Amino acid sequence: MEKSILYFLMFFGPTFAVVISIGQIVQAKKALIDYLFAASFFGMALWMYQICLLSTDILYLHKYAFIYIALFPLPLIYIIPPIMVMRYKWVLSSSFDINKTHIAIFLPSLFSLGWILYGPIRGITFDSTYCCAFPLIGSKFATLPLYFKITYIIIILPNLYVATLMSPVLIKMLPVWQRYRNNQISKAARMGYISALSIAMTNILCFMGYIFSLRLVHISVLLANCATIYVYLVTQRHPHYHRLLRSETRKAHYERSRTKGLDVNKILQRLKELMEEEKIFADEELTLKDLASELAISQHQLSQILNENLKKNFNTFINEYRIEEAKKMLIEEKERSILSIGIAVGFNSNAAFTTVFSKITGITPSQYRKQNS
Repeated sequence: MEKSILYFLMFFGPTFAVVISIGQIVQAKKALIDYLFAASFFGMALWMYQICLLSTDILYLHKYAFIYIALFPLPLIYIIPPIMVMRYKWVLSSSFDINKTHIAIFLPSLFSLGWILYGPIRGITFDSTYCCAFPLIGSKFATLPLYFKITYIIIILPNLYVATLMSPVLIKMLPVWQRYRNNQISKAARMGYISALSIAMTNILCFMGYIFSLRLVHISVLLANCATIYVYLVTQRHPHYHRLLRSETRKAHYERSRTKGLDVNKILQRLKELMEEEKIFADEELTLKDLASELAISQHQLSQILNENLKKNFNTFINEYRIEEAKKMLIEEKERSILSIGIAVGFNSNAAFTTVFSKITGITPSQYRKQNS
């Protein structure tokens, strides 16, 4: 019973992926990304079917099941990782064209085809004797002829292949993830990074499972199924999420490029001097543009530096300095009114001063003064 439930859950994911790919193909507006998306999902579904079959005992049901399930699909499966990466390349590039580099990453598919044909040419026979030699640390794998040992390694290498190809994609998408951490990213862009990360992680887990324990393979398939459902749900809410993700990615890289060439540490040091020594925050009319002018940079650059390095926006950054100065004055200048102190540190009214003070410290200025008197 438990095995039946496990098999159902494992095979549900690839079946669902096939449905998604068909839906993507029949949609009204078609573009390169739509075909890449559909092809990657359809290919991933076939690949997941193979993984499910290789990690269960279903291969024993037919004498030549190993040939049909493990070997014949290999050339196609080796094409899947490049297609998946090309899909993300489209997202990360302002323009995308097929070139010699993209063609080169299809060479492993040709190699796997050559290896499959090499067996029959050399008179090697295939039958159920060589089925289910996973995990590779098991005793059965050790007894296999050399050709089949290499074949099993070729079968599991696509998992490592896709994880390797996805690594530079994830690195290039890091600016998008940083925008997410600062709550400046759309759900579509968040999904793009999470789906790319899940592809890499589940394939690494599956690769390790083929070597050490099939339980890890089962877990990786179930996690991949969850990722498939997640992608489907978000694409239903954001039908053009690839285009949204492309827009967010280009925006994130553009923002990062705005500070390229600037000595950020020097700017932060000068910013500290302006705040702590010149107390520029006390000017109630101080704006982002004014402060950027003092630093000889644009307001967009200053905003980005504050967000990326201090994790604060302009108003929070200035108000924190104002409140710190007000706290000192409330203790040291006991005869001075709270309104006077608020105006002295840069607030234009007592209400504004009290609101910001309470938000940052959790108590009002008068309560703070009483506690420290």
